[in-house]
Amino acid sequence: MKEELKQSTRSLKWEQNGQLAHKDLSDLIDRLKNVENECNSSELSRLSNNSDNID
Repeated sequence: MKEELKQSTRSLKWEQNGQLAHKDLSDLIDRLKNVENECNSSELSRLSNNSDNID
């Protein structure tokens, strides 16, 4: 598990406008959905959909 975590950690990329890069935001939301409870996971899915619509 530690080895898997070590391989998947990396720095997040921030855009010039102060926003998290779209791919990093999507990856972060996906990772959070995997560890959060169902209620929080649903909210993260909603936020993910909103961020997809912005681009």
